[in-house]
This record gives sequence, structure tokens and C-alpha cells, in this order.
Amino acid sequence: MKKYAIVIDSTVYLTKEQIKDNNLSVVSLNVVENTVSHREIDVDNDFIFAKQDKGVKFTTSQPAPGEFLEIYEKKLAEGYDKIFCVLLSKQISGTFQSADIARNMLDDPEKVYIFDTNLAAYGVEMIAEEVINMVNDNANEKEIIERINKIIKTSKQMFTVEHLFSLARGGRLSTASAAIGTVLRVKPIIKVIKGKLQLIHKERTYAKVHNYILKNIKEDSINFKKIIFRITNTHSIENATKLREVIESNFPNSKITFTSKLGPVFSIHVGYKGYGVSWFAE
Repeated sequence: MKKYAIVIDSTVYLTKEQIKDNNLSVVSLNVVENTVSHREIDVDNDFIFAKQDKGVKFTTSQPAPGEFLEIYEKKLAEGYDKIFCVLLSKQISGTFQSADIARNMLDDPEKVYIFDTNLAAYGVEMIAEEVINMVNDNANEKEIIERINKIIKTSKQMFTVEHLFSLARGGRLSTASAAIGTVLRVKPIIKVIKGKLQLIHKERTYAKVHNYILKNIKEDSINFKKIIFRITNTHSIENATKLREVIESNFPNSKITFTSKLGPVFSIHVGYKGYGVSWFAE
């Protein structure tokens, strides 16, 4: 039986237990404070928010190819036959590019397969969990690659934030728009489209946000029998729970996982409060 290893980047915010129990390897992105770079896995959101409150502006950067290469070589030396990488969308970060450069530095690049998820954070977590399940169920390489690529094509991701200035601070919205939206209590809805975060809609109440998201889910899942959801929140448990209830009432036979973890790289852009859902259909 062939041995398969799984590599994720640090924006795939699975639990420490999941990472340990499934022997996952994590390559860290970086958060950059002026000229000082911190590995994402070495800092937390409290560190980021405290600094931002003092006016510090953070940027983020991808891992170097050498960090991926080190893990690839280690896993292959340990006897793994294939390495599956489940990473942040290449439209958002150069992480995919670093992983691919490292792959091509191997004597046999075919030993590594990198999934082009076109998703971010909890959306990639959703895909990573499916890869983990298939590896644990002893699926073969072809089955894993074919099914995961198929569900990636049906995957969608939407979220909202509860403070528009966080999007402005992250460069996703103008400061003027954020000021107007905050006064009017506008709720922005961001969708991941072709791997990029795009502000697609605004609503005045969270009930309308939920109805808009539900409308999108129904339109995207016509003729599919099975839908898997992943809901996340950061300090927005009440609204995320209401969204979960709306989804459960409309899709009673679906599987839903729920998480409250969003790490520093995405918290820089999303801010202190927000929630969203990702899904795929089969």
C-alpha cells in the first residue's frame, strides 16, 4: 500500500489535533511589520490587533521555495510515495508558486501534486479535510486527484465582516467607502471568484445577508445531491450560528462543519469580527 503525505500552508487553519493526528506538514506564510518579518505560526491575532490599534500596518508574504523543498525531501526520505499539497489560491498569494518551484527542484517532480484550490482559509480547510479523509480511507492516487479536482470546481466561498474599515485597512475597500458604509451600517458580502476576493454585494441587515448567501447556494447547487458546508466565524458566533440554522433548515441532509479559527494572515484583512461559509456539491 502506498504512503501519501499531506502538506498545507499556515492559512489552512485546521486544529492542532488534526495536524498532529494526520501527520500534516505546515509551511508558514509571513506577516511583515515594517522591516520585521514574523512567521504566521509564531504570532497570534492578539499580537496583530494590538499592533494595528497603535497604527502599525502589516503586509503578508509567501514562504520561500526552500521551505517547501525541505519538507518534500524529508517526506520522500521517510518513504512517502506521493505528497499532496493543499494551499491558498494562487490568485491571492505566491504560496502556490513557491510550492511549484520547489516541486520542480526535485529529481522526480511527479512525486508532488499541488491542488489549485482557488479558495482561501476555511475554504481550503474544507478541501484539506476531504483529502485527509480519502488518504485515511486508503483511496489511491488517481481517485484522490480526480475527486478533489472535481469538488474544487463546484466549491464556493462567501463571507462578511462586521467592520468595513478592516477591508479598507487590508486594501480591499477605499477608506471613503468604509466610512460611508460604517455610518449606514452596511454589511459587505465578499465572494471568492476565480480565486480572488471580490466585494459583490451589500446589505443593511444580517438577515438579508443570510438570505443573499442562501440564494447563491441554491443557484450553485441545482441538480446536485450532496452538499458539504464549512462555516467559520471570528468573534461573530451569534450571526454564524444563525447562518448555520438557515442552511440546516434549507439543506437538512447536508454535512456542516463549524470553526471559530482565523489566523493572523487573514485577520489582517478581515479584521476582528466576521463570518462566512464555503461549500461544494457532488
